[in-house]
Order: sequence, then structure tokens, then C-alpha cells
Amino acid sequence: MALARCETCGTPQSLKNNYPHSHTLPYSVNIKILCGARCCARRGFIWLTDEEERQYLDGQRDFRIPNRFLEVHVA
Repeated sequence: MALARCETCGTPQSLKNNYPHSHTLPYSVNIKILCGARCCARRGFIWLTDEEERQYLDGQRDFRIPNRFLEVHVA
């Protein structure tokens, strides 16, 4: 599952996955995704795992964010 982190908090750290690929949301999106780091309220980027990045390169643009009831469309 994709994660959201701001530029300041940087690459998400996870015990199970690495998230080396950063993407922005399309400018037409009215919803703001906030950083998922504790105590941070900055606008977040979407970070993908290697497998999600392969899916992205194959044309998939919708990814789920954990603990949220939404999918994000990656630009």
C-alpha cells in the first residue's frame, strides 16, 4: 500500500516494505493528502514500493493508502 509523507519527513520507514518512489497528486485534485508521519500536517507526496512503481509504469494510477477510506490517483 502506498504511503504519504511530506518533503521534510522524507522517505517512509517501514519494517516490511521500502518506499523509494515519490509521486505527486494531479493538480486538479481538490483533496489534500497530508503527511502520515506522527505530528506532521504538511501536504504529502505519495510514496510507492518497487512493485507499486512497476504497476504505475504499466499504467495503473490508483493506489490505496492504509488506514484511510480512499484511493489516490497518482500523477
